Amino acid sequence: MYDLIKQYEGCRLTAYKCPAGVWTIGYGTTVYPNGVSVKQGDKCTQAQADAYLEWYVKNKIKVPAGLTAKQAEAVQSLIYNIGQGAFDRSSLKKAIVAKDWKAVYKNWDWVTGGGAFLKGLAKRRAHELMLFFS
Repeated sequence: MYDLIKQYEGCRLTAYKCPAGVWTIGYGTTVYPNGVSVKQGDKCTQAQADAYLEWYVKNKIKVPAGLTAKQAEAVQSLIYNIGQGAFDRSSLKKAIVAKDWKAVYKNWDWVTGGGAFLKGLAKRRAHELMLFFS
């Protein structure tokens, strides 16, 4: 479960700063389920990293209704990476809800972190987009 997210997030059991400069642990966790932000020096177990990911996806990610399983997985991966708020305000969400597939393709374009183009994000977005349209 959550293979696409795990593939692109990777897992680190000691807190690190992500490319955007945010303290992160596990599979991209920046805030624990109890609301406390990840900080320098934090550590977790593999089981905790898995639990943080599962909790976040189940409690914080809202995928639009009416999508296929593959489409939902692709959108879930995107939202996990960019945040629900950014997704909710996006042209992409509007296009998905309207089933405007051309606009979906055009607006699946979050490839920067900390203001810089990130090759890893471009690869992830291409994989998500391929999955969405498969």
